[in-house]
Amino acid sequence: MAAATEQPKPAPAQPAQPAPSPAKPASVDAPTSTAAAEQSPATGKEGTEAEGKDDDALDLDVGPETGSVVDMDVFGQLLEIDDDDTHEFSKTLAFDYINQAEATFVEIEEALSKKDLDALSRKGHFLKGSSAALGLQRVQHLCEALQHFGKRRDARGEGPEVSEEEALARCRALLGRLKKNQKEAKDWLEGFYKEKA
Repeated sequence: MAAATEQPKPAPAQPAQPAPSPAKPASVDAPTSTAAAEQSPATGKEGTEAEGKDDDALDLDVGPETGSVVDMDVFGQLLEIDDDDTHEFSKTLAFDYINQAEATFVEIEEALSKKDLDALSRKGHFLKGSSAALGLQRVQHLCEALQHFGKRRDARGEGPEVSEEEALARCRALLGRLKKNQKEAKDWLEGFYKEKA
């Protein structure tokens, strides 16, 4: 028998050196712009971090603003109904919506001051349908959350019922973000029809 040749033993593995941790971006520790400092991501309300702490602590869980202000698939279907390039039919619907939304926001604030959760839920449902018809998806999404908060549920209409105080606080916190998104939708609609004039 031939003598077995001894194979060299592999060198013991060296412990991996940890990679140096990257420096934190400035935006993680502190806002880099005035706009970032003035607006709470959870509520869309202006104010410093200390001022918005109560609202930020709420579990709104409505998610980030996603998609464009207007869903062009939905809005495009509305434009197809127009008889001509003047877009009179869709323009009338859009401007009626804008006026209706402004009146509804007044009613939402009245319902908040009266602590009327049922009215808040109804107003959220109403504005959700109106905004959906025009493809105003961000407004629609937040109105749906308002509808559910008025029923003392989470933004998706799930979970255990919360107290009346918690539900009102959620509605109040959501209102700032909803107003911001409504203003963006209004500006978009007005700009669209101004260009078509």
